[in-house]
Amino acid sequence: MNKLKTMIFVMLISAVVYPLAAQQQATMSLSLKQAKEFALENNRVLKNAQYDVAISKKQIWANIAQGLPQAEGSIDYTDFFNYEVELNFGGGGGTPDIDFTKLDAGDLEILSLLNQMMGSGTSTIKMDNSSSAKFQVSQLVFSGQYLVGLKIAKIAHHLTELALESTEADIIEAVTSSYYIALVTIESSKTLDASIENLNKTLAQTKVMLAAGMAEQVDVDQLELAVMMLQNTKSQMQRAVQMSYNLIRFQLGVDANTEIVLTETLDDIIGQINFQALAGDSFVLENNPTYKMLLTQEEMTGKMMQLEKWNYAPTIVGFYSYNEKLITTDFDMNPKHIAGVTMTIPIFSSGMRNAKVQQKKIEFEKSKNTRLMVQDQLLMQEKQYRFDLINAIEQYELQKRGIDVAKRIYDNTEVKYTHGVASSLQLTQASDNYLKAQNNYISALMNLLQAKNNFDKLLNNL
Repeated sequence: MNKLKTMIFVMLISAVVYPLAAQQQATMSLSLKQAKEFALENNRVLKNAQYDVAISKKQIWANIAQGLPQAEGSIDYTDFFNYEVELNFGGGGGTPDIDFTKLDAGDLEILSLLNQMMGSGTSTIKMDNSSSAKFQVSQLVFSGQYLVGLKIAKIAHHLTELALESTEADIIEAVTSSYYIALVTIESSKTLDASIENLNKTLAQTKVMLAAGMAEQVDVDQLELAVMMLQNTKSQMQRAVQMSYNLIRFQLGVDANTEIVLTETLDDIIGQINFQALAGDSFVLENNPTYKMLLTQEEMTGKMMQLEKWNYAPTIVGFYSYNEKLITTDFDMNPKHIAGVTMTIPIFSSGMRNAKVQQKKIEFEKSKNTRLMVQDQLLMQEKQYRFDLINAIEQYELQKRGIDVAKRIYDNTEVKYTHGVASSLQLTQASDNYLKAQNNYISALMNLLQAKNNFDKLLNNL
């Protein structure tokens, strides 16, 4: 009975504590740096890239092992089911046609001895069951393809490392962009809340003025319409906020029900960036992840061409075999020790080897041309991204000043409206202009952060 009470108590405690613990684990507070670090450890796309690196590392050793000593053993057993082998030594049991008058005594003696040995001319051997254990060691002595293959495997491994580096850059860029988008949508939602609150206050004052005969119904209607339009926009913005959070969850590799809390604000991020210094950073082509991958791919196609050329060279393999008979027959001609060397010499392939070499030469030239083409694209992209960044900085500064002007105009119009100098239409227009200025500012801020993100990725500074 006591055990039953204990079990019930433990179950009740678990029912209370586990949901609380799960709830605590389901909330993540992240700065931008923490979001990047978490994504680099948990993003599923990145994990696949890491698996590719591990696979290529094992492939290198697999290729190396092909040129190292290879040993294998085998055990066999054969049952002949009492089979007998009949050997015929030429005798048929008949009388040979021999002129004995021409033979001397010695010849007659030899002939008599042979006749006794051969008897009827046949002999029977019974095949006993047999079993043997075999051990063989082989060693590749020379192969040009093997040597080039090792280099190709190492280049392939380096290529997977570069692919991992490129994937990491893509993940960081995506997480950073999603973090920015989430902050921008949150800031836009706050702006709408502030505008709705101000208009509601003005609407309440207008209703009082309408009751006192100091305003008209059209003024109330215009303000109510403006509030409803802003509330509709706010609902759309709230859905956009949730979508941005869902995108962050996916990139972080966390559960869809995990609550995400962003601990940094747009002002925090902007305050940490020296945009003017960033715009002056130089572009080093060799540091770009895409260009580094193309260089490595070009190197690999060159090695593949060498690999095909080595098809003209011979291959030499040495081996040693030891064969131990566990159960043997009386008629066994297999030696215990065997050693040898095999040289395979390519002689004629009807032009197949030459065609493969020419194919790899063309592929090598194609990879070189692709690298040069992308090189030109990256250099042009650098100029475009630098221009976009400088232009985004200027637009940000301009919209930042514009929002201050729009705010002063709205405040003055609101004061005039409360004193009956300005109409409700003028007030709603001033409110719309202020809201538009805020949206333009947030849009300019987002463009600036996105331009920075693109430029950082190009310079490999993420």
